[in-house]
Amino acid sequence: MSNSLRSQTISPFILLIEDDKSVIASVKNNLAASGVLRNHLSACQSIKEATSFLEAHPEFAIILLDASLPDGMGLEGLKKLKAAFSDKIIIVLADNAHQYLGIDFIRTGAQDFILKEILDSKDIYPTIQFAVERVQLIQQEVVEKVSKIKQTNQQLYQDIFNQSKDAIYICNLEGRLVDFNQATFELFAFSEEELLEIEIHNLFHTKEKKREFLYALVANKSVTEFPMEIEQKNGKIRKCLISASMIRTAEFTGYSGLLRDITEQKKADGLRKARDIARQSAKMKEQFIANISHEMRTPMNAILGMSNLAMQTDLSKEQYSYVSSIKQSSEVLLGVVNDILVISEIQNSQLKFDYKFFDLNELLHNLMNLVQFKATEKGLKLSLQLKDGIPKIVQGDKLRLNQILYNLVLNGIKFTEKGGVNILVENQNESNDFVQLKFTIADTGIGIPSDKIDAIFETFTLIREQGMEQEGKGLGLPIAKNLVEQQGGKIGVKSELGSGSEFYFDLLFEIGEEVFPEPIQAKAAATLDKGAIRVLLVEDHKMNQLVAIKTLEKHWSDIEITVANDGQECVDILAKKDFDIILMDIQMPNMNGYEATGYIRHKMSPKKAEIPILAMTAHAHVAKNEKFREYGMDDCILKPFEPKELFRKITEYTFKYKVLT
Repeated sequence: MSNSLRSQTISPFILLIEDDKSVIASVKNNLAASGVLRNHLSACQSIKEATSFLEAHPEFAIILLDASLPDGMGLEGLKKLKAAFSDKIIIVLADNAHQYLGIDFIRTGAQDFILKEILDSKDIYPTIQFAVERVQLIQQEVVEKVSKIKQTNQQLYQDIFNQSKDAIYICNLEGRLVDFNQATFELFAFSEEELLEIEIHNLFHTKEKKREFLYALVANKSVTEFPMEIEQKNGKIRKCLISASMIRTAEFTGYSGLLRDITEQKKADGLRKARDIARQSAKMKEQFIANISHEMRTPMNAILGMSNLAMQTDLSKEQYSYVSSIKQSSEVLLGVVNDILVISEIQNSQLKFDYKFFDLNELLHNLMNLVQFKATEKGLKLSLQLKDGIPKIVQGDKLRLNQILYNLVLNGIKFTEKGGVNILVENQNESNDFVQLKFTIADTGIGIPSDKIDAIFETFTLIREQGMEQEGKGLGLPIAKNLVEQQGGKIGVKSELGSGSEFYFDLLFEIGEEVFPEPIQAKAAATLDKGAIRVLLVEDHKMNQLVAIKTLEKHWSDIEITVANDGQECVDILAKKDFDIILMDIQMPNMNGYEATGYIRHKMSPKKAEIPILAMTAHAHVAKNEKFREYGMDDCILKPFEPKELFRKITEYTFKYKVLT
């Protein structure tokens, strides 16, 4: 017997897989005689039985495998075991019939093989000894690997401890620090020496929160992301989340803690929340203003429409004056609504510009016609002066330019009692493609005090000086300023109290060429005079129905108007009768204007699906954003409608439908 084998301090567990009881007894006797492997040998009679045994007893590291088992003859049994237990050391016991497979056994994974016919201690002991030594070598490697892993983990922990941006510390339950990282005294803003002299719990706010944290820690052995405020040396408060785990040893009772500073995150969350609230508030305000606009425009359409109709009848001078005053007051109210909508767009950053080529001369003369009556009412002279080099056709936002000029001219008329208002247009700079134009609106009015000049462009600001009180809303000048500056221009004012004011601004325009299109309106009007226009008016408001009908009948004596009270009536009537154009309200019961238009465009016959549809709405944003086009409508008439605009669009679209299609 080998002294090396006897000297082993570790006796591996050996499993014998053998169905011949005499062989089992022989192996047991031979191994028992060694005095080393006693009580560490077990036997199974099949591979199936051995598999179950090994799964339940992983401590068996060496297998003595019979090569002649019924469920695993020759290499087959070895392959089964290697597949299931690749970490086991297998020694094959072969009879003479399998001795030729010795090399194959080794190649398949056996450590060695022994012939049963010569099985005695001189053969089996060295083989077992070698297996034992191999097991011990493997075990030694596994201790070493675990040690390395522990060392790696320890180093990893130290790296995390030292490099973490979160404060990591160990303290007793009174708050006396035992260990802490760099981030701990950075968070508390104390020096390392100072932290060791204080109880960290005294820096926790509030006493109630500190007590709640410690109770939860002791009761549950750990806490996760407990909200806690801590006080720095300078008295500043930081918001933190603390996670902690209890530590109990024979010598120490305390906990390890991790403090994460979330002050900036909380600030960011607060800003995001405030931003979301502001956005929601702005959205609600926008919706409110849009709804108010719609609710005001709907009755104003009736007031202005009826005023226009009344002024076309035989009225006495006194009656005409009354109706004219009603109309003018309604127009003032409409101006207020329009200005509020523009201010809302500006404040919500929804202001959009539509740059197209337009006739600048036409815009300026139309503006003069629009404001002339206001100047005439006050006995003022209104003049327009164009310097040399002003192009006729330019590219810009025609609507916004008109708004700017209209507000500035009305402002001049409002504060002028004698003299007049002059509009001056000058070419300040010109290249091959662009021109910079300066517009000056000068009045001979009461002027502006020097200490109030900076305030006049602020929203809802009115000058309250003696002799200067005027009706107004304080929106015209702020609107003009925003419209100019958001297009890259500059606006300013020169004024002296008692000597008038001079408002000026500049804008850049692309120069365009004048085009002389075929006069479609003239051809259309001549064509439509030859036959009646068939109009389907879709409107649920009875007064607005009357205004539209009377306005159209006064312009076209042979017009045929059919009324539908909602979208469903519209599609029902259209299915039975032909029309040249549809005037479609949008907000209606049962089926709204968008739904009715969609039904017409997609579910009716090709001829009726192509009929022109004009949206008639009090929703200003629908007209400005051209949202109506998304639903298949051709154009839009904003309520209160201007009769001339309504006539023009009906003429244009009806002509195209009747003649060109």
